[in-house]
Amino acid sequence: MTDGSARSATRTRGAWVLRAFDRIIDIGGAIAAVLLIAVMLATTVKVIFRYGLREGLIGVDQISGTMLLYIAMLGAAWVLRRNEHVTIDLLLSHVGPRTRWLLTVVSALAGVAVCLIVTVFGTLEVIDSIRTGVRIPAEIEMPRAVNLIVIPIGFLLLALQFLRQAVDLLKGAEAPPPPSASAA
Repeated sequence: MTDGSARSATRTRGAWVLRAFDRIIDIGGAIAAVLLIAVMLATTVKVIFRYGLREGLIGVDQISGTMLLYIAMLGAAWVLRRNEHVTIDLLLSHVGPRTRWLLTVVSALAGVAVCLIVTVFGTLEVIDSIRTGVRIPAEIEMPRAVNLIVIPIGFLLLALQFLRQAVDLLKGAEAPPPPSASAA
């Protein structure tokens, strides 16, 4: 195999991995969207039962809270990939392109570090919750791990997306343009 064909095979393999990762992120975003609709419907049904039928529904708030956590964790990497996450534009709007690029790279690498720390400790907490059988004492008693397991998954996806962002920037991609005054 020549050096050029080896590089081409590596690029093809790398492209396949990125496509698979994008698919995982898209699935997470789709699940988050479905869960958001489910939370809205569950809340509407609860209000109808409470005020229309004078009956309460047990567990709707608890399940909705769990779904909101899943929405945030599964949707975060999707939002980051689309560069639609919340940013503090105060500084970025007042620096040049090179400084904005540098700040974006540093921010992405800091995001990788923080997300990996949360992933590791979140995973340890999930394992401990499963091992000890901790349950949430509430209207619907359920294992604590059900709530926790999505945290390391979501933060791992987010760490990988931050890493991808940093690598793209280091390979020569430009930082996002400065925020426009009209967007503020």
